[in-house]
Amino acid sequence: MSQSLLLVAALSLLGCSAAGKVCARPRDVENAVFRPGRVVYTPQDVVTYTCTPGYMKDSGTDKAVCLILGNWEHATLKCKRRQCPKPSILDHGRVHYTDITYQSVIHFSCHEGYRLHGANESECLQSGAWSTPYPVCERVTCPPPEIPYLGRLESYEPREGNVSFYQDVVRYSCQNNYALIGHENATCRANGTWSPMPECRDVKCQRPTEITNGYMSYAPYRKYNYKEAVTYGCNPPYTLVGSRTAYCNKDGEWTPKPLCQAPCHVPTPKANVLHNGRKTRVDEISRQQIQHGDVITYYCKNKKDKCAYTVESRCHDGNFTVPDCYKKPGVFSVFSTDPSDMTPCAQEA
Repeated sequence: MSQSLLLVAALSLLGCSAAGKVCARPRDVENAVFRPGRVVYTPQDVVTYTCTPGYMKDSGTDKAVCLILGNWEHATLKCKRRQCPKPSILDHGRVHYTDITYQSVIHFSCHEGYRLHGANESECLQSGAWSTPYPVCERVTCPPPEIPYLGRLESYEPREGNVSFYQDVVRYSCQNNYALIGHENATCRANGTWSPMPECRDVKCQRPTEITNGYMSYAPYRKYNYKEAVTYGCNPPYTLVGSRTAYCNKDGEWTPKPLCQAPCHVPTPKANVLHNGRKTRVDEISRQQIQHGDVITYYCKNKKDKCAYTVESRCHDGNFTVPDCYKKPGVFSVFSTDPSDMTPCAQEA
C-alpha cells in the first residue's frame, strides 16, 4: 500500500475518533431549565440553568460543561419555592395558613359579629406577591327592627346611619291590656337579622273562683283583661298562705290563688311550753289554739342524764302532733321536777 493511502486511512480513523467524543443532553435539575438546548454537545460547550418561574436559586452552581471525554461536569443548582410576604394581622379576623411559599393558599375569616368584605383566600404567585388584596372585616349591622302589631319599642338606640350593631338589644312592650307573647328583647344576630320579635295578643280570663274558708274582692261576672287583679282574704281564724293577689296572666289563666289554712287545737293544757318566744302553759294560750304555721316547743325529760331537751311541733292546716317524749303530768307530779325547770342537756346548752 502506498504511503498516500496510509495517510488517508489514518486521517479517517482520527476523524472518526474525534467525532465520537460528544456529550448527550445534560441531566435535568428539579424546578429548573437550561439553555441552549441541543441534541448533542461538543467538548467545552456550556449550558446554563435557571430556576423556573415561582422558584429561586437556593444553592449550588448553575452551569454544566461538556468535557473532552464526552461526559458532563454537572451543575449543582438547587431551586426553592419563592416566598411571599408573611401575612399581617387581619383586624377583627384571622388569617389561616401553614405555608407562605409559591402556590400555597392562605384563608381569611372574621370574628363573630363581623362580615368578610373581599376575597376569602389568596394564593402566593410566582412573582412572590399575593394574588388578591387583603379583605376587610366589617362589623355586622342590622336594619331598624320591626314593631309588632299593637306593640311598641320600649328601648331602642340606633347607631349612625340608623342601623344597629351585632349584639345590640331592643326591648318591646305592648299597649295597655295586651299581653306580650315571646321574649321582650330582640338581639341583632351575626347574620345581620334580628332575633324573633314578640307578639302582642288580646288575652282574656274568665271570672276568678272563690277560695275555701275565704273571700274575694269585688269581682263581677265578666271577662277580665290581661294583668287585671283580684284580692283574696281568709275568714277568721284561718291563715292566708300564698299571694293575696291573683292576676290574669298571658296564658288566659289566673296566677295561683292563696289557701286558707285552719288553726290547731293544742290538747296538752298543763304543759309548760315555749310559744312566740315566751315560756307559758298551754291553757294560758287563747282557746288553746294556734295559727297555721305556728310552733309550740315542748320540754322533754332525759331521765338518764337528769336534764331536759326541747322538741318542736308545728301546726299545719288544723293538724297538730304532740311529741312522743312529752309525758302528761300524773297524780304525783307535785313531787317531781317539771322538765321546763330542769337543767338543759348538753346539746341544748
